[in-house]
Amino acid sequence: MVNPLTRCLEDYSLPPFATLRVSDIVPAVRAAIAEMTLDVNAIEDDLSDPDADISWATVMNRLEIIDDPVNRLWRIVIHLSRVTDSPELRLAQSEVQAEVLTIQSRRAQSVPVFRAMQRLRAS
Repeated sequence: MVNPLTRCLEDYSLPPFATLRVSDIVPAVRAAIAEMTLDVNAIEDDLSDPDADISWATVMNRLEIIDDPVNRLWRIVIHLSRVTDSPELRLAQSEVQAEVLTIQSRRAQSVPVFRAMQRLRAS
């Protein structure tokens, strides 16, 4: 069975609140974090190349695409915690919260991305 949260990311659809189970949260968030980690590594490698093409599309558009899945999933989790709080939901949220914050902080504090943004701003 396909995780409805994963499907909502793939389809760019609204969150499947009617079919969502708390047990769907951790696997979906971890899968999105794993993908984001690969994508952050790739963009850092690309932007570290001295001959890298620095443009809005190669930096900012790409970052938006990289950030979107984890950010969307985390907003769903936060929303659920505010409207249907339960011990199971709190446990799922706490299980992945540090992982979410770690990848978001890593992306936000990336030196290659920062330098590319500086170059983009100066152009």
